[in-house]
Amino acid sequence: MKISIKILSLCLLMLVSYASAYSQIEFPEDGPVFRDDMVPRVDITINPDTLNWIYEHVESNQEFRAAFTFTTDTLMETIEEVGFRLRGNTSRVSQKKSFKISFNTFQPGRKFYGLEKLNLNGEHNDPSLIRSKVCWDLYRNFEVPGARANHVEVYINGNFYGLYIQVEHIDEEFMESRFDNKDGNLFKCLWPADLDDRGTNPEDYKHMQGDRRVYDLSTNTLADDYSDLAEFITKLNHLPDNDFACEMETYFNVLDYLRVMALDVFTGNWDGPIYNKN
Repeated sequence: MKISIKILSLCLLMLVSYASAYSQIEFPEDGPVFRDDMVPRVDITINPDTLNWIYEHVESNQEFRAAFTFTTDTLMETIEEVGFRLRGNTSRVSQKKSFKISFNTFQPGRKFYGLEKLNLNGEHNDPSLIRSKVCWDLYRNFEVPGARANHVEVYINGNFYGLYIQVEHIDEEFMESRFDNKDGNLFKCLWPADLDDRGTNPEDYKHMQGDRRVYDLSTNTLADDYSDLAEFITKLNHLPDNDFACEMETYFNVLDYLRVMALDVFTGNWDGPIYNKN
């Protein structure tokens, strides 16, 4: 039974729901933001003192007001007062840092072409700046609902910060665009999200690793209800072998996750659920 548990570990961000939520996966067009036929330009304008503070406090997730300008050969749009902060883990202490742009932090409900947030990834571990982009494209080509991504040039206060990979943020807007449903619980699962049984009490799955939850609820945070996660993990660990295959399909999208797992193996993704419990 332990082998089945490891095989059916969840992907980086996990939507716990019933099988009906997976009845139809939609794949939105790239649109003007994620164009691949050119390299758009992203400009961030921010108070220089604020930018210095951000670089001096790399572990902070505090968002600061900035202006965002997006430019292509047919488009130039500026949005004032977006949220701007560092993002990532090891990239925070690298020379080339990664950033998160939030369009709705200071103006709730605001979106940029249907997006509430964008990730600008510096790819500090990849000199080629192509590996994660190829992987995101492979997921979409194999009909796995991965994030849209493209290359962009990033300028901050007019200074060129380099070529980045712009990646769609996975949130309730992402879920609605793929599954036509953003009401479910979305968990961000980081190490050590091992899916081990902790009992049937939902509160026991709110355990911490450092200053964050291992299973961090990203939606419906006011309700803070982990009962669906607790039920899923309990079933995963305790269903009898004879019933496992049929019963698990009522809790988990097995077929699509087999695609995810195959792609993780094919691309050598060690920083996912199979090996690194992320």
